Amino acid sequence: MKHRIWPIVPALAALAVSLSSQEKVSLRFGPAEGTRLTYSLSSVVNVDGKNLLGKDLALNADSRGEIQFLAKPSARDTVRADLATSGIDVNIRLPDRVLSHKLGTADGQALEVVFNRTGKVESIRNPEALGSGNPFNVSLPQILRDYFPAFPAQPIGRGESWTESRRLSIPFQGLELQVNLAITYTLDDVLPASDGRLAYVSAVYQVTVSGAKDLGDTQGVFEGQGAGAGSLQVQLDKGWFSEYRIDFQTDAAFVMTKGADRLAEFPFTFSAFAEVILINAQAPDPVIR
Repeated sequence: MKHRIWPIVPALAALAVSLSSQEKVSLRFGPAEGTRLTYSLSSVVNVDGKNLLGKDLALNADSRGEIQFLAKPSARDTVRADLATSGIDVNIRLPDRVLSHKLGTADGQALEVVFNRTGKVESIRNPEALGSGNPFNVSLPQILRDYFPAFPAQPIGRGESWTESRRLSIPFQGLELQVNLAITYTLDDVLPASDGRLAYVSAVYQVTVSGAKDLGDTQGVFEGQGAGAGSLQVQLDKGWFSEYRIDFQTDAAFVMTKGADRLAEFPFTFSAFAEVILINAQAPDPVIR
């Protein structure tokens, strides 16, 4: 196989214009009005362990599909967009059965989503665009909140970090397992690309689990912690991200307690991987004055 050899001069030029250690840049979420973006989404969650009766509770859940984003006229500090999908396939494999469902927006309809400039979802309107009948704890609004990245609120330099906290809910044998993520993003560098500057960001995840359920005279409590890593690429001059990946694993237990006494523990592990990749971008035509 032939290896591509880059000319020395362009390579040195690229190094010369990388972000200096003192320079700061603004990573802000802000696609221009009329921008159309299409992202592919894939996510996998695996759970292994035994339930309260000692039976196998292995679970594998995956979601795959595409999301279309259209930037609408927005206020200065927000981004308003219509989000639609022709279908996100959700499959959950349990020891005794497989459940499937397709998430989609009705023809000609879209979720109306307002983001702030850090990419956080502030409001969602027109939920009826999604229809009804979803039997799972998986939805398009949940995907946006769980699997879209956070941008820093202030300008940032190479090697500097910003943090974010988020909470994911995972179904567990009829209970709600709360996964708490403490995410530290670090700007590794900004380099020139064919269509503008590209920011490379790494992410480190610290994971804890929580959740409790009253079981009569006893209580069931989730405990556990884990870690992971991810990456983010941002089209700095365009105001959108082109890749975001999440990958973490956690060792946990469901503990039955009575007062201060621990009656029984049921250990389990779970892992999660997700990636959102930009597969098509159409910027609006420049206004000619």
